[in-house]
Amino acid sequence: MPLSPQGAANLIISNGMTETEAARKRMIVICDDNAALAALMQHLLRKQGFSVLTAGDGSEGLDLLRATAPDLLLLDLAMPGTDGLAVLEAMRALEGKRPYTIVISGQEGKDARERATELGAKEVWKKPFNAAELISRIGALIAQGAI
Repeated sequence: MPLSPQGAANLIISNGMTETEAARKRMIVICDDNAALAALMQHLLRKQGFSVLTAGDGSEGLDLLRATAPDLLLLDLAMPGTDGLAVLEAMRALEGKRPYTIVISGQEGKDARERATELGAKEVWKKPFNAAELISRIGALIAQGAI
């Protein structure tokens, strides 16, 4: 059964910390050229206790990935310059642990989404998406130990 955002905020995970306490230890990078959407996601995730950084394009996103080693990457595919697929390709060369990656894209068709999965994306979500479902999913990933 999926967690509600309220349930995720109050869930006690295996080490005795609340979900909100666990969230404070997680770093999320949002890489999306839609500044309004990135700012909204950043605001919602910070309210849940996460540390969140945003990048407006793939090149900036790669710089943040190298500098911060985040736990989770929320990645758009269609961006000017270095697109999301190029980011996923470049991530293969990153040293250490790669972040759990959720691609969130408005692109139609299966080709780009399938390619994203081949390159290491763990999940692909279609825009528009439900923010409460995303927060719930992140809470579930923490509870499962995936991030």
